[in-house]
Amino acid sequence: MKKSYKPTLIFFFILTLTTILFGFLYYGTFNLLVFINTSFFFSGLFLSLSLLILVTKNGFFDGITFGFRKIIASRQMDKDLENDIRNEMRPPSELVDPISLFPMFTGSFLLFLCMIFSLFGYYYS
Repeated sequence: MKKSYKPTLIFFFILTLTTILFGFLYYGTFNLLVFINTSFFFSGLFLSLSLLILVTKNGFFDGITFGFRKIIASRQMDKDLENDIRNEMRPPSELVDPISLFPMFTGSFLLFLCMIFSLFGYYYS
């Protein structure tokens, strides 16, 4: 089973270009410190988002949503509506199932590593 790294590299380059563009637009100039600051923001944002998707995809929030559904359904007066609420709604793990997590996680992790190497280069030069 051969895994393609093309989506990861595409996501990494798009994220890097977005970091450079946002840094130039926000700070008005672009240097190594601006790259470190903006790449920290974007890599942290996408790493957090990918880890949240990973936790949701593994079914952590399924029990919580089932409990909320059970409470909401028990407060309904109509029994048909109660059964619809319990049985019709899909758990969150099924909703995020088609999202491909590997390119987003590895692309943002590569940007984080670039930020760390740039930080070492900034402080030790």
